[in-house]
Amino acid sequence: MVEKKTLIFGPVKSRRLGRSLGIELVPKKVCTMNCIYCEVGKTTHLTLERKEYYPWDLIEKSILQAKEMEDTFDVLTFTGSGEPSLNIHFEKALRLAKKIIKKPIAVLTNATLLDIPSVRSDLAEVDIVLPSLDAGNPETFKKINQPHPKIELKTIIENLKKLRNEMKGEMWLEILFVEGINDSEKNLRDLKSAIDYINPHKVQLNTVVRPPAFKEAKPLSFEKLKEFAEFLGEKVEIIIEKERLEKVIKTFKDLEKEKIREMIFDYIKRRPSTIEELSLAFKIEKETVENILKIFISEGKVKEKLYEGKKFFVVD
Repeated sequence: MVEKKTLIFGPVKSRRLGRSLGIELVPKKVCTMNCIYCEVGKTTHLTLERKEYYPWDLIEKSILQAKEMEDTFDVLTFTGSGEPSLNIHFEKALRLAKKIIKKPIAVLTNATLLDIPSVRSDLAEVDIVLPSLDAGNPETFKKINQPHPKIELKTIIENLKKLRNEMKGEMWLEILFVEGINDSEKNLRDLKSAIDYINPHKVQLNTVVRPPAFKEAKPLSFEKLKEFAEFLGEKVEIIIEKERLEKVIKTFKDLEKEKIREMIFDYIKRRPSTIEELSLAFKIEKETVENILKIFISEGKVKEKLYEGKKFFVVD
């Protein structure tokens, strides 16, 4: 058991929810999936087991604290450093919050436990449910979400449809796109079919904007998100600002350049190399290699050496 004095964090400013006060129901990183883009990090405990990840008295105390802070937030959000519905007290927590908190109640979920009737029925009573759905077919689902082996995408979609029909509040479905993973034309078509079937109140598009669990997860451009939004229908909105996304993409590119620079320098340290050899080894343009080598030469790290009419670069 992880000992904590409170499960509250925030309020934090949220573009979707305004001032959001969070209550964490599971510790890092207990989850039913191991999404490659997760900002919390890699899942360390992949499970479907529902248990007391935090005790009821701590959850109750945190909800009562939230009641005292009610004038500081717009929405009370149940979340976790993993899937919140894994906590066995999830339903009880929602009922207490709904009873004593006047502000809207929201829940962030990956929708993997909606087949449990009590989870679905209590979620149906909250004001806003924000489930994630990043894939429209099983192949993409496994690549991007890396779920527990017993989880099936078709079951998630079916249960989201059931929840949508049963709920009194609103469903805001989030899709997070990762370059080269779930941005294919096929997945887009399959997602559109799932969206049309589920019929959420809103569909919110996002991409990688914080350091992901797996380095392969890269952001999509704002232009690509706009293109996807137009294809997916009128309920769709992009929840990342263009300016922020452009800064994120630049940061990712800068980090990638720095990584390539380090790899090229390490390569030259081991053996003198030509521009052509480095271009082939790292699958990058000769011009890019040449520019990196110029920087190394200006820094005094590398020098040119002519051998049998060929220009080699060696560590100085």
